[in-house]
Amino acid sequence: MNIFAITPRIQNNNQFDNFASLNKRCKTHQYPNLSPLSCDTVSFCGKEKLLKDAVENINKNKKFVWNPNNKKSMTEINVLCDSFKEPLKKFVWDLKQAMKPIICTESNPEGIIMPGSKGIHGRVKDPKKVVRKANKRNLTNVEQIEKMGDVGGARIILRTGTPQDTAQVFICLKEIIKKGYKVIEVENYRPTPKDSYASQKSLEIFEQYCNKHGQYPSITNRALPNSYTAIHISFELPDGKVIELQIMGRDVENYKEVEDLFYKYRWEEDFSEQYKSLQNMFKKIMPKLDDFQKETLERYHKDSYEYARQIPPRSFRLKFAPEKDFLPFPYSLPPELDPVSLYYQMEKCNKLKAKS
Repeated sequence: MNIFAITPRIQNNNQFDNFASLNKRCKTHQYPNLSPLSCDTVSFCGKEKLLKDAVENINKNKKFVWNPNNKKSMTEINVLCDSFKEPLKKFVWDLKQAMKPIICTESNPEGIIMPGSKGIHGRVKDPKKVVRKANKRNLTNVEQIEKMGDVGGARIILRTGTPQDTAQVFICLKEIIKKGYKVIEVENYRPTPKDSYASQKSLEIFEQYCNKHGQYPSITNRALPNSYTAIHISFELPDGKVIELQIMGRDVENYKEVEDLFYKYRWEEDFSEQYKSLQNMFKKIMPKLDDFQKETLERYHKDSYEYARQIPPRSFRLKFAPEKDFLPFPYSLPPELDPVSLYYQMEKCNKLKAKS
């Protein structure tokens, strides 16, 4: 098919050599639209196109929000969370098998990982918390949330947490890779290079092992303002879901559980259902703190993580004693916010939940 361009033929008429003269000669009818255009313009349904472009632009920039009060939305999230339970359970089981040589038991009292469920455990994130995090990250579908990283999570809790201990954990993690779990990312949170759970050598050896198995994880060292210390490893499960494994010492975990209350209050997140009484207490006390007290509290959180990570470790005991293991609380702050008090209140709330 031959297509020829059709161009209009405009006959030059000296009598009407410009639009101005045309309007001048036509006294009864004026043609205001017959004036030279500032540029060559072609418009096909211009108004409709502009409207369409405007709508598309609005939709493009519109932020999707999961509504926790919407039944359909929460059904999707609940189904997603349930889908993590079995794969996570299998991962924790495989993790325990891989760590068996270094778990503290009656037959292996020198094991570096806390015994039983205290040492290795997992959890699926509460659906409402999943919704809040998905909205923060502007995730618009369940496939994206599935890859979010911590819908499913596991922890390894070390009795002391020296770099030598962590090196043994990395050696055992090789068995996990052999079972089809893919390492995506390793984040080494530490205040300083000297105060770290993992030595740079251990991280490099682990990276080399991953590379040999066709895995190329991102490995980074990070320092957070609050001196939080832990190793976070993102794993992709055989079914494509992504979970997070956290490795930390016993003292850091216990203080982290308390410090999370302050974190949630700061970012206006709801406390877990069993801690609603603590949330109400925070709402009454925290707004009353002056600038000096706020600064003191922030400094206390930082010092507490450093105190929990004293190297060499203070002890090799199994029992946790908040009065000894938490840094003494400043007298200038309300006693209700003392981590020792909060720890025991949380324990009480947990027991009440277990009975109900």
